[in-house]
Amino acid sequence: MADIGALTVPATFSHTPGGLTGLIAANRVAAHLHLAEGYVARYYGIKPADLYRSTRGKAHVAEARHLVMYLAHVEIGMSLKEIGFQYNRDRSTAAYACRTIEERRDDPFFDDMVGEIGKLISLRELRVRAALRGEFL
Repeated sequence: MADIGALTVPATFSHTPGGLTGLIAANRVAAHLHLAEGYVARYYGIKPADLYRSTRGKAHVAEARHLVMYLAHVEIGMSLKEIGFQYNRDRSTAAYACRTIEERRDDPFFDDMVGEIGKLISLRELRVRAALRGEFL
C-alpha cells in the first residue's frame, strides 16, 4: 500500500504511468494552468474562454494566449506539443509564443508582471521537493 496524504491506495496504482499518481499529477498541472489562464485573463481584461478561440483574435488576446503558453512551458513544465494541443495550435506556435514573451521580458514592467504570475502558478518548487523524496510529478 502507498500512502498519498490521507488516502491509502494499492501500490499498483501509485507507481503505474496511468495510475493514481499520474492522475494526481495531471490534475495538478490542469489546476495550475487554470490559475495561469485566470491571472492572465484578468491582467488583459479578457475572458479565459477567449484564450481558446480558434482564430487569433485581437492583438491583446493573442498576446495573452502567448503569455499563457509561455507560463505553461516555463513554470508548469508542459511540453510545446502539449501546449499546442491544449490551445488547438501547432507546437511551432507554442514555440513562437515562448520566444515572443521571452523577448518582451526586457521591459521591467512586463517582466515584473510575468514574474508575479509565475510565482503564483509555478510547479517548480513542488517538482524539486518531490524529486528530493524520490518521486516524480
